[in-house]
Amino acid sequence: MEIRANVYSPLQNTAVWLGAWLYELVPTEDVIDAFVDLGGPHTFGDGGLLDMLRTLKELTSTLIDAPFHGPILTLALSGPGQVPALPAGSRAAVLASASKEGALVLGGVDKQHSWALIPTRGKDATEWNLVEVEGFLPAIATVSPGEADQLLRQATDQAANIIELSGYASLAPKSLKNPRLTVGMLSDFYDTPGLPYAVPERSAKLFARADRVAAIAETVQETIGDHSLDPQLIFLWSHIRTARMAGVSYALAEFARDYHS
Repeated sequence: MEIRANVYSPLQNTAVWLGAWLYELVPTEDVIDAFVDLGGPHTFGDGGLLDMLRTLKELTSTLIDAPFHGPILTLALSGPGQVPALPAGSRAAVLASASKEGALVLGGVDKQHSWALIPTRGKDATEWNLVEVEGFLPAIATVSPGEADQLLRQATDQAANIIELSGYASLAPKSLKNPRLTVGMLSDFYDTPGLPYAVPERSAKLFARADRVAAIAETVQETIGDHSLDPQLIFLWSHIRTARMAGVSYALAEFARDYHS
């Protein structure tokens, strides 16, 4: 099972850069640079990244100017025990699952109409599909950044206790000379290309914690090559994804409040 796809998605940082641009908090040049850092050249139908940005601007313009009613853009991640926040069996849900990254969901003018922006990444380029979603989006439990952070802390502490009681520390493979360095390098990778200055501190801290926990899980499971602790670490994955989604929703909500203030 691919670990990184379950603990990390470039769509987290893509979402906040795109959201900041839609609310006119960052210039077009900056959002283009961020997209390129996250996925190389981009294609959108018969066009490119600028065509996609223009399309998204047109789709969201009415909602952006309307009174705040919630984030216009949300992050939909999925994995073991966690389905994407898209109608089951819909084309959007199928494509989002196949991408292994999830989807960016843009609200429509009413609650029965939305759009899913889904990437297909090649080795050095990214192709985007914009899929119309009809019908109500599945109801999901709303988690605040504080609640998501607490859940992630508790799950991490529980996993650490189980690992410690297992005696793993004395049995750990010696193939990794400096696990702290590896964790730090992975955390830096997850953070590429950084966040817009407008991202609220609560979201930034939540992303940083999710990156740190994800890097630890990947170091143990993938870099060291030891999967004996998978049952203890896999249940962390959903909390990592939830933290990322909560951080994006909070950031977009704050962008909207700043825009309308």
